[in-house]
Amino acid sequence: MPAPRPRVLALFSEVQANGGIQRFNRTLLAAFAELGVDCDVLSLHGAGAAGCAGNRVRFALAAAARLATRRYDWLLVGHVNFLATAVVLRGLAGLKPPRVMLAAHGIEVWSGIHAGRRWALGRTDRILCVSRYTRDRLLEQAPRLDPGRLMRFPNALAETWRGVTAAAPRESLPPRFVLSVTRLARGDRYKGLVSVIEALGMVDDAELHYVIVGSGEDRAFLERVARRCGVASRVHFRPGAADAELAGMYRQCHAFVLPSGNEGFGIVYLEAMYFGAPVIAAAAKGALDVVTDGETGLLAAFADTVAIAAAIDRLAADPALRARLCAAGRAAVSADGEFTFRRFVARSARALGIATADATEPDATER
Repeated sequence: MPAPRPRVLALFSEVQANGGIQRFNRTLLAAFAELGVDCDVLSLHGAGAAGCAGNRVRFALAAAARLATRRYDWLLVGHVNFLATAVVLRGLAGLKPPRVMLAAHGIEVWSGIHAGRRWALGRTDRILCVSRYTRDRLLEQAPRLDPGRLMRFPNALAETWRGVTAAAPRESLPPRFVLSVTRLARGDRYKGLVSVIEALGMVDDAELHYVIVGSGEDRAFLERVARRCGVASRVHFRPGAADAELAGMYRQCHAFVLPSGNEGFGIVYLEAMYFGAPVIAAAAKGALDVVTDGETGLLAAFADTVAIAAAIDRLAADPALRARLCAAGRAAVSADGEFTFRRFVARSARALGIATADATEPDATER
């Protein structure tokens, strides 16, 4: 008779929005479903019965009510902001309280781990770190934390992408272009779009264009940068695209370029790899766990416009390199690649202490 699956109460900031953390949450819930895990979800910013419409008091009370009336094996905390509250609420669960698990993504845990958070982290049973950089930053700020509780837990390409067939965009694209997909927010300037615009004026191919897919209040600023650099006619903004259109852009682009200096992981790199785009990223933080320089993509120092232009030119001058990067990137998100959903399910099983027949995943606490 198979062992009963664990019961999980997940406390998330949001699930359905189109952001990196939200996509991680959806992939994690899909993995739990694959494993047959009984999971209840509360979402701070969600709507409906499981959502709290941004009301933190209502969110905490809803979590307290669940813990007081149902037994859980794990209390999964999707954001460090909820961790101290979750640790306190766990005491409501009676004689056998659930173990606490934290998902640690990136910038939210790279700084600001004060005494209160160190106290809560010390009472957390498992910490899922999406990258080695995130793991190292946590241990630097909380040196008394048991390293064995931190599990490297990279994200995966969502299975929904495998059913997407690339389609031609509704608006025509330039014959040759590099592509970025990201929010255009002032607070997200670390994504490196300014550096790509500046690099565009340095590349050997004066007919190469730059397509930016995303919306936000920073578009006007980026348009000014393009005018200042004399490339305004070669920079194109698309406020959004359906998945099929986006897949088509990945397939057609000369390279996917997002030289972000503060990436916790970079799920969008996986999407580009899956649809055959060579990736250029910054040699910084979580991106280093996704892109291996010269193997699955090219890396350039953050904000180094000369290096970004050189990487773009290198791909144009060396078709064999381009083909090799595309093949290796695709392998990382296909079959038994590290960033496949299958491997993500295996990691999820290990995190929850579920024994599975999949022995392809290395030790959860490695490195």
